Amino acid sequence: MKTLFKTITCKVVLRVLYRALKVLVVKESRIRREFSSFKEGFTIRITLSEGGPSVFMMKKNGNLVFSMKGEDSDLDLKFKSVDSAFLVFTGMMGISRAYAEHRIVVKGDITDTMTLVRIIDIAEAYLFPHIMTRRILRSVPNKERSSLSVYRMVLLGF
Repeated sequence: MKTLFKTITCKVVLRVLYRALKVLVVKESRIRREFSSFKEGFTIRITLSEGGPSVFMMKKNGNLVFSMKGEDSDLDLKFKSVDSAFLVFTGMMGISRAYAEHRIVVKGDITDTMTLVRIIDIAEAYLFPHIMTRRILRSVPNKERSSLSVYRMVLLGF
């Protein structure tokens, strides 16, 4: 039962993360700058352990779009366990620390991986309360807009 709760929570957070990244690629200059380093058609897959929920994203026309499941992706991040993903997705651990502790298996270019980690770090600053981000990020980035406006765009669309 505990694992089911963690899996469902992670699946929801994966969807929220995707939608937040989609909004922030357009609205946040640092994320837009980092994202611009990915080539057109660049695909990212984030997977919650083997056979778990996944999100597939692609750079298309300079924007982040949901991609259909594909076997190959340019950058593939797979959490080794539901517990590791749960720690990251609930703000108990930052993505950088999870990567450093080998809780994530990465397939793809290390430069692209670090770019995605920086993008997710900035997104975490918008998605989590300041007290949490202070604990999970080395330095909390300044926000260009309020978290509330980002949540509004994530939940209601542009």
